Amino acid sequence: MRLYQLVLLEGGETDPRRIEFRADDPYQAFQAALNERSSSEVELWDGEKLLVRMSKTDANLWKLHGAAPDSPNAPPSFHSGSTAG
Repeated sequence: MRLYQLVLLEGGETDPRRIEFRADDPYQAFQAALNERSSSEVELWDGEKLLVRMSKTDANLWKLHGAAPDSPNAPPSFHSGSTAG
């Protein structure tokens, strides 16, 4: 099983909460991330590779976002100098 990291982003926190967990593949890790209830914005990482960034809508549905980590509008956790894993 591979090690994945779920980063919980809560409205501009400088030190987001991170949850590490194991999954067989990215699909299983994505399914686990969809069950996150304590945050309205999350990122799913496979090592240092961002797999997906999601935010919860008012209808309690996940909206998927994307940006290459080297782009200027990459997710905040990438610009904060933190690395996954």
